[in-house]
Amino acid sequence: MIGAAFGLGAALLIGLGDLFGRRVSNRSSPITSATAMQGFGAVTVALSLLIRRGTPEYSDLALGAVSGLGFATGLCCYYFGLKNTTSAVVAPVTAVISTCVPFIWVLVIGQGVSQLTAIGVVVALAGLVMVTTDGEVAGRIKSGVVWGLSSGLGYGFGVTVLLNVTASGGTWVLLSQRLFAFAVMVPVAMTARAALSPPSGTRMTALLGGVCAGSASITCFLGLQFDPLATVVAMSLFPVFSVLVGVFAYNDQASARQAWGIAMAVVGTAAVVGG
Repeated sequence: MIGAAFGLGAALLIGLGDLFGRRVSNRSSPITSATAMQGFGAVTVALSLLIRRGTPEYSDLALGAVSGLGFATGLCCYYFGLKNTTSAVVAPVTAVISTCVPFIWVLVIGQGVSQLTAIGVVVALAGLVMVTTDGEVAGRIKSGVVWGLSSGLGYGFGVTVLLNVTASGGTWVLLSQRLFAFAVMVPVAMTARAALSPPSGTRMTALLGGVCAGSASITCFLGLQFDPLATVVAMSLFPVFSVLVGVFAYNDQASARQAWGIAMAVVGTAAVVGG
């Protein structure tokens, strides 16, 4: 239950991050948005050390950095997808893949899964898949699936790596993650000739997006310490919030079928919590 609560909190923060991050992306580029959010996310995590420091092992810091590579890839590809297609496609695909990768890892390392939890996972993922197979909004669905797949693999890899760190490392692990992600994005931005700094009028927006991103990482990490599976699956509900942001703030298209798919994801997650 505790892990699922943290997962839902992370999902909400991801949706709020979209509200701010997409504005920066639309005014500049997805690379600029992702770079700024990683930087401000690192500052947010650093400030959290004032509350909970921990004593990290070098191996934990190294795993945090490796995780940052996945998160940098995930965030950048996610915003490329949002700029080129609708959130109703990109967000669910990202969620499906980013959930499957750590879920498979949890099964591989032998963590027990109840029958109700297994059913919940299947229902949640089936609901998310429904969103990507809707002919009514299929105009740019191929692009959305490609970017969502790339983003999901990045995030899934990043979360899976976090499953292997010790709780004693605290948020130092996340600071290592965000700093390395920022370090990766800087040369990417320079190579692509994208601005490192958000354009005038969007810097506060980028700051708020980074705070949401950093807070989502902290919330997710805390949940993983209690119940990795419930945290990961509950966090996969972020498309609910991302699609709502897209529809009401950015005029994204979403069909009735997609709404039913999201509802299935909610029911499935409830089953995971109950299991």
